[in-house]
Amino acid sequence: MMKSFLTTILISMMCLFSCQTHPEGITTLSASQFNKIIADDDVQLVDVRTPEEYAEGHIAGSIMIDYRADDFADKAVSSLNKNRPVAVYCLRGIRSLSAAEILESNGFKTIYNLEGGVTEWNEAQLPLVK
Repeated sequence: MMKSFLTTILISMMCLFSCQTHPEGITTLSASQFNKIIADDDVQLVDVRTPEEYAEGHIAGSIMIDYRADDFADKAVSSLNKNRPVAVYCLRGIRSLSAAEILESNGFKTIYNLEGGVTEWNEAQLPLVK
């Protein structure tokens, strides 16, 4: 509990200087900031790419909910807790930002988006699992 609180405070302070907060309340983070956020066990990590992309490599601990599927919103609402933070990512950060907007419109309160997606994650030399 204290770890979650301290992590939230740290990220909030970092965001004052380097994060992008969208009008909807979605926060876009760099790969290193995103990596720190997802270290918190309370954060729900969602890969919004296709099953084929997910199979090629994904961030450990993520679940895959395909943004392009017609039932994306239904699956997200039924699979995720609206009261816990959600961190989303895709290949370049475009689909995940759109997915984050859908989550926000469905009542999710705290949403983080990986800026640059898996592309930036790889450039930061952070690990993927297959």
